[in-house]
Amino acid sequence: MKLKGLYILLILGLLMTSCAPQATPTQAPVAPAATVAPAATAAPAATEVSKPACEKPIKVAIIGAMSGTNAVLGDWMKKGVTLAIEQKNAAGGVQGCQVELIIYDDEADPTKSVGLAQKVATADNVMAAWATTNSNSALADIPIFEQYKIPQLTNGTNVTITQQGSAYIFRVNPAGPAYEDPLVDYLVKQGKTKFAIIGDNSAYGKGEAAYQIAALTRNKLTSLATEEYGIDDKDFTGQLTKIFQTQPEVLLLAASEVAGGLVAKQARQLGFTGIIAGGSAMGTPKFVETAGDAAEGVYFTSPYPGNDANDTTRAFAAAYKARWGEDAEVHGANTYDGMNMLMIAMENAKPLTPENVAAEMHKICGYVGLQGKFCYNDAGEGITSTVLGVVKGGKLTFLP
Repeated sequence: MKLKGLYILLILGLLMTSCAPQATPTQAPVAPAATVAPAATAAPAATEVSKPACEKPIKVAIIGAMSGTNAVLGDWMKKGVTLAIEQKNAAGGVQGCQVELIIYDDEADPTKSVGLAQKVATADNVMAAWATTNSNSALADIPIFEQYKIPQLTNGTNVTITQQGSAYIFRVNPAGPAYEDPLVDYLVKQGKTKFAIIGDNSAYGKGEAAYQIAALTRNKLTSLATEEYGIDDKDFTGQLTKIFQTQPEVLLLAASEVAGGLVAKQARQLGFTGIIAGGSAMGTPKFVETAGDAAEGVYFTSPYPGNDANDTTRAFAAAYKARWGEDAEVHGANTYDGMNMLMIAMENAKPLTPENVAAEMHKICGYVGLQGKFCYNDAGEGITSTVLGVVKGGKLTFLP
């Protein structure tokens, strides 16, 4: 019995010994937990701060003439839009997202442009599209962007662009009459009564010629002769010979930059000593370069008052020159204006969808850009004023 009692006591002692450590560990994790916890919580916090606000960029497309006779228009559009995007991205982007540009070349061909517009609208997941540099192509693309409810921006000047009933088309510069009306009115006030017109057979050229004729009619005048040519033509002596038989005092150009420059040069070579004048295309470095000495004294109109007009234009011109190594001009200015307004609309769109961006574009009113004050109407027109200028000493000079 004594041995049995001792055995029982031994077992109880062992059991008590084995249970004793369990009381101590309940306290032990406290200190390690306090040491480990801050490290565990600190790492996710650092990751969260550095994580971008959105994982995918906001895509914007450009469809325009990047090659061919009108390639300079695509180049200017690309540069104006890109500069605005780069500045916005450097400042944090739109709603925390970077903006990405996709560029397509339609060669100023409406058929190619429509195919590209279809791709942009259905496959590229864009928030908006610049479509296009040319009125013909812009008109052709309107039904596609309207169908898919995607904002379409253009600097084409044909008035019918905003007369199609689309809520998704936006012009970023004035329409054609704003260029031709003040030009004709100014020359009539200078005592000129004999006008003739030469222009290309595109929607742009036909439109500008029609606005010139309307301005002459309003001044109780008629065009002595009106001649057309193809947008890729280089020789205009036949048309000019017919025109000069009517002995005009003023030759009005309804022409693009390159063709307009060639027309001016050939007109002077044929002995024309009268005034040569035209719209915005004549107020560009490309026109002056192409026309050479024939550019001297050519009158033009422009919504952009020049690189030295005010502090805003000077800042833009400096940034443009630093980025591209060349002087800014009207097309780069109007696409810069347009892209900045588009990004304002994107910032205000909640949620950020193409349809909401278009709705916000229509609300923009009072925005002061390089070309002046914008206020968009239901048709997508935002600005209507231009200024007069003349080429003097090989430079674009604006009249007071």
